[in-house]
Amino acid sequence: MFYNIWLVLYTISIRFVKKMAEVLHPSINHSESPTVTPEQEAAVERQASLDKAAAFLDDQIPALCRLTGMNVQVAVGEGWATDTKTGSFTIDPSFFIEKGYSADHCVFATLHELMAHVRDIKRDPVFSARQNAFIMGSKDPQEQQARHIFNNILTDIHGNKQIMNMLPAMQEVGADIYASRLFPAERDGEPVDYASNPMHLQFLYKIIRQEMIPGSKTPVRQEVDEAINQLRNFQGGQIDLISFLTDPGARGANGKKLSGSDRFDYWLTQIWPKYENLIKLDKQEAENTQTQQQNGDQQTTNNTTEQQDADPSQNADTKQGDNPFADAYADYFDNKHPEPFSPKEHKKIHDAIDKATQEKRHETMTPEQRERARQIAANRRYQEQTGHSLREKQQYDNEVKRLHRQIDQMRQVFQSVLDEVVATRRGLSRRSHQDGDILDPNRLAQTVVDIKSNVKPEAFQRYETVRGRTELNCKTDYFFVFDCSGSMSGEPAQAAASCAIIMLEGLASMERDIRKLEKEQAVDLSDLSVRTSLYTFGDTATCHKPLSSNLNDKQRLDTYAAITAADAGGTADYLALQEIAHLPHDHDRQRIIIVVTDGASNNPDAAQVAVSQLRRDQNTVVYGVSIGSDAAEHLYAPNAKRINDPKDLPNVLQSFIEATIQT
Repeated sequence: MFYNIWLVLYTISIRFVKKMAEVLHPSINHSESPTVTPEQEAAVERQASLDKAAAFLDDQIPALCRLTGMNVQVAVGEGWATDTKTGSFTIDPSFFIEKGYSADHCVFATLHELMAHVRDIKRDPVFSARQNAFIMGSKDPQEQQARHIFNNILTDIHGNKQIMNMLPAMQEVGADIYASRLFPAERDGEPVDYASNPMHLQFLYKIIRQEMIPGSKTPVRQEVDEAINQLRNFQGGQIDLISFLTDPGARGANGKKLSGSDRFDYWLTQIWPKYENLIKLDKQEAENTQTQQQNGDQQTTNNTTEQQDADPSQNADTKQGDNPFADAYADYFDNKHPEPFSPKEHKKIHDAIDKATQEKRHETMTPEQRERARQIAANRRYQEQTGHSLREKQQYDNEVKRLHRQIDQMRQVFQSVLDEVVATRRGLSRRSHQDGDILDPNRLAQTVVDIKSNVKPEAFQRYETVRGRTELNCKTDYFFVFDCSGSMSGEPAQAAASCAIIMLEGLASMERDIRKLEKEQAVDLSDLSVRTSLYTFGDTATCHKPLSSNLNDKQRLDTYAAITAADAGGTADYLALQEIAHLPHDHDRQRIIIVVTDGASNNPDAAQVAVSQLRRDQNTVVYGVSIGSDAAEHLYAPNAKRINDPKDLPNVLQSFIEATIQT
């Protein structure tokens, strides 16, 4: 059985190599051709290379996929793309041909993309997901690029070795594409100075040249050579760690073949620290160079400034800037690692990897682990939406449950108004009828005329149920302003947070009741509406809930967290009052500002000016509540109240709100 399997694989491999030789190296046609221009000749050569590469790939890719265990569908077409629904890939050899690649180079580059960057998507999505997580593990774009190049170089070496092991005929092609195009010793007749690159790139470039171009020499700085030699002579020269960790057939101490994740762990623990240290050295050198430039000849600086003033086009920053390696990174991505997949296609691939990773992990999970994973995912989504954890949400919900009676009490504040609006009574109809309960006194004369004219008169009124209607002045905006200075910490802060919950939740519920009643009773309640806003202040003022009739989870948790923290420094109440005073104000709405504090303002004069400005509007009322202090009583008189027990705060604020309801 095993012999038969080996025979099949061997047959496919032989067929693959023979076909490659036929396509890439056809018999030479010695027949003379008409004279053509160099441009025409180049175009013909490009098209011929494209046709050869496309024909070879189209014929042999399916067999190669089976040979390499890639459970994917690959077809030659226009543009490099992936279909996430079917898991199939479209490859386009013209991407490489148009960059000047020969047909055999194009084939190798295409196989490289499949073996080094596509294969693991299906075979080991967890590994692929880890690679992407590593690259995106830093929020610094510069470091992301450095990580990307590190992962690319090692992945490229490993993928190329897979190709060469399975298809020995590609060894020479692989060495040639790296020696002549990607990492050449010479370019345009001039030697390539790899030592001019940052040391961390020298490190990677010498490694890939050593692995891909046998016998190559790559002069680099001493620090780079030392780092590489330590890896090449690991454990006293017993192991060449670089070759071992990029070998597709490498096995661990247990005799098992290293998985992608195992190999990646070694990359991060053994190779990455060397690379990271060289990055630090490079950054230090860049900083030193920049300092030297800044401390250079002042006259030169002055001359440069004068030139820039004369010619604005010269104002471009010539310094290395935030990323001293930008040019070197750009050269790598443009010339040393051309990327056929677009950013959009890359995102599709990463999304497919994430989905496959989740599915694979889910298959091996216990029910407890699945529930834990579900909770983690839900918490992550909630944090993205609100900036808070589900644990914080649960704490808030527990507070709402604890305060539910006070919230309902606040909710009922407007109930008398609602009852009056929708109240019904027994009354006489406004329209007269031919029969009814009583004679309509206003129709007596007309009734006599109708009788004489032999017309049945409409002389009666009927008793019917009619809806009452109260003239309302209940379009109200409530602004709650809470002191979050350090002196509020402890019991006052907790009482203030509870008060905020009662006010916001109660009034939001009441607003929902109004809109529900409006819909159910088909009555216009547009002149009955409540909006709320909430500010906190310390050294600065912050609006946690802009004025609206709605209340979402982010506003709830932002408010609760800020008030309970009570660590915002001083008592700059005037800043919040000034901001409210400058907000647009609909003059058909009441505006109620309630300030809760425990001490004197940092700037009593500014606070007094702000309060006076607000009160100049006859539809604006400003209240102040002082906890354990007389300061607010003086500032907000006559609408002020001192309390000594923070637990009294909710009742006081509710009394203020009740006083604002007018019918």
